[in-house]
Amino acid sequence: MTMPSEQVYALEATHKFLRDLHIGKAMKVSEIRARAASCLRHYPQEYEIRNRWRDSVCDHGQDREFCRICRKETV
Repeated sequence: MTMPSEQVYALEATHKFLRDLHIGKAMKVSEIRARAASCLRHYPQEYEIRNRWRDSVCDHGQDREFCRICRKETV
């Protein structure tokens, strides 16, 4: 079972990993695979992500507070 603190670490590590890839940091393929595996070990599952933020995300995949479609429907 993955603890919330491990999920937070995984999210932070994944962000750093993706940023390193984006800026073009030189890495061997084996290092990329190892870092990806490390990130995914405790990365939240899709259902966990959806459950955690389901009340703040509308059916259109937008933040409820800022979704233009939802705001029009309530007016």
